[in-house]
Amino acid sequence: MSKRPLLASFMAISLSWRWPFWLYAILTGLALLGVIFFGQETFYNRQIPPSEQPARGSRSLRLIGVEQWRSRSQRNSFVEAVSRSFTVLEKPVILLTNLYYVCIFAWLVAINATLPIFLTSLYGFGPKQIGFMYFAPVVAAIIAYILGHWLHDALARFYVRRNYGVFHPESRLIIVWLAMPFMLSGLVIVGFALQRHYHYMLVALGWGLYTFGMIINSASVNMYVLNSYPEASGEVGMWINFSRTAGGFIISYFQVEWVSRVGAEATFGTQAAICAFVFPIIILLQFRGKELRAWGGELNFKTN
Repeated sequence: MSKRPLLASFMAISLSWRWPFWLYAILTGLALLGVIFFGQETFYNRQIPPSEQPARGSRSLRLIGVEQWRSRSQRNSFVEAVSRSFTVLEKPVILLTNLYYVCIFAWLVAINATLPIFLTSLYGFGPKQIGFMYFAPVVAAIIAYILGHWLHDALARFYVRRNYGVFHPESRLIIVWLAMPFMLSGLVIVGFALQRHYHYMLVALGWGLYTFGMIINSASVNMYVLNSYPEASGEVGMWINFSRTAGGFIISYFQVEWVSRVGAEATFGTQAAICAFVFPIIILLQFRGKELRAWGGELNFKTN
């Protein structure tokens, strides 16, 4: 998310503000052509042996859906396919995880919506300086990706050793305890720095801290729901993406007005308080997640 404004700022300076939109349209068109010419049918029913899998048939006929129609008896009907998503959301751990995620991710978009205004009015930044500020979350995200790649699995292995070799999806949530302090401190620092006109490097530091914690948190949440219901990876991934998009979409409508009305300190402090308020959801899932999954029951999908 932070890479787009970073690149767009520099393109707006040297080219035009229209170029970021044109470039996005071009890349989307290239992605579509890539799917058409190189993409393959991904359907594979794990519940039947390889010898009984639907025949691949002609690639051109698969591209327009003819081969899929011929093997429709082995697939979900339209109603079954739609109902899968809502069946997944009925599971307590999925519902609670998405409630938690929508309450912590929205503030990443809130910072993006607020900072360009403050950086312009308080610090006299132009498009180039604002673009350079976006290096803070980009660097933080890179560090989080590199560190998280090893740390997530290391903590899961530690959990398995402590649990006599038994793996539970709840082991994926341990790292949230480490990520949450970065998020809370990041939001508080951004709010104080903007409200009290501290040096802009403190704004960058707070932004980076929150982004670092958010990336670690996102990986943990995604792995938890995927490990909880691996047979519904598409559906649980869809709901996580929905929560992320919904949170960012909603906050973008009132973030600037919120800051203007009560100030940055109160706004970002409240956002930090909301993150802390929903953290007990993670505690509940860690200690009662197994029981909640058992209470929610199996998915029993027609295909996996």
